[in-house]
Amino acid sequence: MKIFIIAGEPSGDEYGAKLMEELNKNNSELTFCGIGGTLMEAQGLKSMVPLNDIAVMGFSEIIKKIFYFLKLEKQILSFIKHNAPQKIILIDYPGFNLRIAKKIKAISNAKIIYYISPQIWAWKEKRINIIKKYVDELLVIFEFEKKWYQERGVKTHYIGHPFLDIWTKGHNINEFIEKNKIDIQKPILTLFPGSRKQEVKRHLSLFVDAALHLKSIVPELQILLGLHSDLELKKSIDKEVKIIEHDQLKALEIANAAIISSGTATLQSAIMGVPAVVVYKMNTISWLITKFFVNVKFASMANIIMGKEIYKEHLQNNATKEQIVASISKIFTDNLYKENLISEIKQINESVGSAGATKKAAKLIEMI
Repeated sequence: MKIFIIAGEPSGDEYGAKLMEELNKNNSELTFCGIGGTLMEAQGLKSMVPLNDIAVMGFSEIIKKIFYFLKLEKQILSFIKHNAPQKIILIDYPGFNLRIAKKIKAISNAKIIYYISPQIWAWKEKRINIIKKYVDELLVIFEFEKKWYQERGVKTHYIGHPFLDIWTKGHNINEFIEKNKIDIQKPILTLFPGSRKQEVKRHLSLFVDAALHLKSIVPELQILLGLHSDLELKKSIDKEVKIIEHDQLKALEIANAAIISSGTATLQSAIMGVPAVVVYKMNTISWLITKFFVNVKFASMANIIMGKEIYKEHLQNNATKEQIVASISKIFTDNLYKENLISEIKQINESVGSAGATKKAAKLIEMI
């Protein structure tokens, strides 16, 4: 059985690797090809290109690499045509995956499974027509997504969130604390500037500056920087900041609060029960275009699920050191505010469900 799989960003690499592991349990003769990161490669994927080469976000950023992506499309289609995989698994990454799905259907009879559905309910709803025509099975991770798609005539499978299969509360946490010489009795702030190169470039200095300013307010503060293992820092970091290149999720789990780039980590933080402030900056042109298309009020999934701003969001021009510090300092200095925030975070956690999403997804894919 040949499976072609595409993950275009680090979160997709995490979920894709777990899915491959589960699929391999039931069939030792599977062959995986496509695109993914180091985690998927560890599960047997032969990636056509490095994940960092395609993990870009924003219109202007994509336009800069348009010829690269067009060439990659041709490579993918040629590979599928000559190697005839029986199944295609697309993981999130809608800008590329929805476009390639249409072209795959023109040259292949392979079943196309979309794992972790694109968030077209947030913007570009017309792309649902591509899903109807070219995607054979759609696997969604939020219950509200199932209802949204079904109301529009798309059959879906609700599986739950695969993050709950990756993270286990308290697992090896004491070893992590000891290894990184962290004093769990003192306040901890964790920084997650993003998993893409461009996110780290735009956010890192801002996050560090805000954290160091907060330390002047909370002198015993310990600052942890969760850095994705596929990324490298291009400049030195203040000695007050402890860089965590492995087990970044544990750095988030033990935090009293976090400053997080809008993305997968915002929901991960909510599931862990960690109060956070959400920040995001992008190219000005990309920001203006995004504002035009987006039809949801919030950037972070935690806030979207609850329908209100539980995590303070500081986006684009509002992403300043002063505003971030004002929001994050309340978590450390205002106990009532923090208790209310944690209470609301628990409601998000309850709405996500329980572990087992990856097994459900693997069983469905085996049956297709």
